Amino acid sequence: MSYNNLKRGIPELRKLMGKQLFVGVQGSEGKIAMIAHVMEFGAHIKPINGKYLTIPSENVPHGRSARDYKDLHFVTRGNGKGILINKDGQVMFYLVPRVDIPGRHYFTETYDTHIVEWTQKYRKQVHEILMGRQTADGCMEYMGQVVVRDIRKAIVDWKVPHNAPATVARKHGVDNPLVDTGRLVASITHEVRRS
Repeated sequence: MSYNNLKRGIPELRKLMGKQLFVGVQGSEGKIAMIAHVMEFGAHIKPINGKYLTIPSENVPHGRSARDYKDLHFVTRGNGKGILINKDGQVMFYLVPRVDIPGRHYFTETYDTHIVEWTQKYRKQVHEILMGRQTADGCMEYMGQVVVRDIRKAIVDWKVPHNAPATVARKHGVDNPLVDTGRLVASITHEVRRS
């Protein structure tokens, strides 16, 4: 290691010590932040202004709700649940008294799976800084990209617990519990902040 490398590397290491890496849904993304939280930890959802929650069937276009339809009729299924059908008898919505969404710990399991690998990559980046071949900003950008890539891959590859049968039907047979529109995957980003 030459003096010139250290001369460049030590100030960059000092800069690195003043930086923190944040990965996840950044800022106040509102609805997508709530979805990310529910997908990670699960949720128990009950109706607020009525007896039932309305779960769209495969016959309902994405983003539409029961309020968007004027010609729906209630049919009981005799088990405390019901359905809403249109004038042609097509099932549009399932009515349920509650929904229990299981936690799918994509974030914490990715962390647990990759922390040793991430630490090794970070150490190599620090070595590259000392050798004068990397900067503090370059190191943090590289690590942010690595962590984001691994979390996004975990979301796309996630399989269990499976989606409910009605959800699989609505998604035309696709049972990927964490991917519907792709917004959750796209919302996972990184940000470097000063500590």
